[in-house]
Amino acid sequence: MTREDFEHFLIRFGTNVSLWPQDTRAAAEALLATDASVRALLAEETALERRLWDAARLTTAADTRPAQRVARALSNAPLPRQSRRHPVLWLPDWLIALDLRPAWPSIAALAGMALLGFMVGSSDTLVGIGAGARAGSATDVSAVVFEPGPIGEGVL
Repeated sequence: MTREDFEHFLIRFGTNVSLWPQDTRAAAEALLATDASVRALLAEETALERRLWDAARLTTAADTRPAQRVARALSNAPLPRQSRRHPVLWLPDWLIALDLRPAWPSIAALAGMALLGFMVGSSDTLVGIGAGARAGSATDVSAVVFEPGPIGEGVL
């Protein structure tokens, strides 16, 4: 294991080497036994992680007071007046027929899927699932999207 590998596994698995996978842990412990700079790196990262955990646990009553004040104000606030008329009675028929429920989740999902499809299609990464999977296909549609040309015979 090299120092770069150790840094990668340190970021991926955390500073507690005993929780790393068995083969990685053995190589990391061997590297820690021989390399002082790796031991210093682990000590530095452990100290940083400890400071971050300590800072996250140091909440006081003063830290939660604004949130309590907002929650109290919201619970004591009166509800807005509700219309006693059913929407069907005052909306035009053509508007009711459109079935206007909140559309933003559907639009957001559509935009997300379009972005995901574009990113997968324009990337040069090989598509495969799992550690031993073989790539199904590698595509690059960025040339078609960003440099469109006339489609003629023999282009596709």
